Amino acid sequence: MFSAPANFVESAPEGPFPCRKGLQSQITLADYRRFALRNQIWPQETGVDLSRTSWSAGYIVQMPRLDFGFAGKEGRRFKADVHVLVSGEGLVLDKVVTCTTAPAHNAALLALVDGYRFEPSRYKGRGLNTVIPLELGN
Repeated sequence: MFSAPANFVESAPEGPFPCRKGLQSQITLADYRRFALRNQIWPQETGVDLSRTSWSAGYIVQMPRLDFGFAGKEGRRFKADVHVLVSGEGLVLDKVVTCTTAPAHNAALLALVDGYRFEPSRYKGRGLNTVIPLELGN
């Protein structure tokens, strides 16, 4: 069984999650590692071949029309980065806003992400839990 190192969270560099220019970090690097650890995004078997020829990357299959009306005046230049954990069947298991221009609207933003449909990463044809980063904005 493949698992995270014992000190995976504790060994995270200190400081906020790195963001694109103009966005505010919403979590620390340790928080992001807790998200990853909680959701076990590693292949759960020994001898996994992670060369590009053995697996396919996850991607968005269906994206709802994005309406940032919830952000009011801030919606005109609204940007955010969200990381979504997708199950091996393509369902959203968990999500976290890592960076945004309007932190007050994180809950509404996460509700928007529930409308997405994903194709998960696949290893030898089997779906894997996958973290897919989304860059949202207008």
